[in-house]
Amino acid sequence: MKNISRALLPALLLSVAGPLFPSARLNVLTSIFPLREFAAAVAGERAHVSLFLPPGAGVHTWQPRPGDIMKLAAADLFISIGAGLEPWLTDVVGAVPGGKLRTLEVSRGLALLPAEEGEPGHEEEKDGHGHGPLDPHIWLDFDMDRAIVDKIVAELSAVDPAGAGYFRVNGETCKSKLAALDARFRRRLRGCAGKPLVVGGHAAFGYLARRYGLVQTALYGLSPDAQPSPRQMMKVSDFCRRENVRTIFFETSVAPGLARALAGEIGGRVLVLYAGHNLTRDQIKKGQDFFTIMEENLRTLQEGLGCR
Repeated sequence: MKNISRALLPALLLSVAGPLFPSARLNVLTSIFPLREFAAAVAGERAHVSLFLPPGAGVHTWQPRPGDIMKLAAADLFISIGAGLEPWLTDVVGAVPGGKLRTLEVSRGLALLPAEEGEPGHEEEKDGHGHGPLDPHIWLDFDMDRAIVDKIVAELSAVDPAGAGYFRVNGETCKSKLAALDARFRRRLRGCAGKPLVVGGHAAFGYLARRYGLVQTALYGLSPDAQPSPRQMMKVSDFCRRENVRTIFFETSVAPGLARALAGEIGGRVLVLYAGHNLTRDQIKKGQDFFTIMEENLRTLQEGLGCR
């Protein structure tokens, strides 16, 4: 080392470290929290992954501001669900200067559930591509999540080919965690198969219900802004009495008033299920992630449905 001048040391060190580390990390944005979790797990140290939504914002109702467009313009990749989940998606992507934003809509090519017929608001739901109505809450099916991880691996590999092997290994690790989570849900909810999952809000849990043999009954359809008619409230109330349902579930992105009113009608209780599209401020403080939130959902389902 004595024969190497100090001026040449930085260049020498860079030449040695270069193959081991990316020269500049990718900048990846995601529309909802589960996508941020999956993308961060796959990207590891080769990308900075952040959430486009502000903390606590509802994906259905949030309105982007000009500063959000500029943040999006600086991204190397924007990952969204699509299928109508983000009603602002087309306008926001179209507003990015130059039209060069690379995007990945993970719902494309997946077999999505249709919205339940007869739900209030059913006619207005669209998936953003002239099809529909479809249910976009695909991240609540952990098998679909594994397919989403594969899509993220492929897209990041296309953007950063040097990291393809690294992304693939990380993706397999993430899929193994999802498979283990799926197995726990399947094992611990086996005794609940066929039981009604009554949601005192919008129908966000169709994929979870289908995966584990539950039957979702919701006060209204996919839009959290919809309001059930008195007739629908009476219909669900009668259903609960007939099926001996004593627990009404609701999610935090929807006001609990209707769920509490329905629980009062049947002499029941209300429990929270997290759809998980975003974190509440309390969850952020606790340092929760996708897996801890879903584990909390599992415990709530076991309690509320009386699984054996």
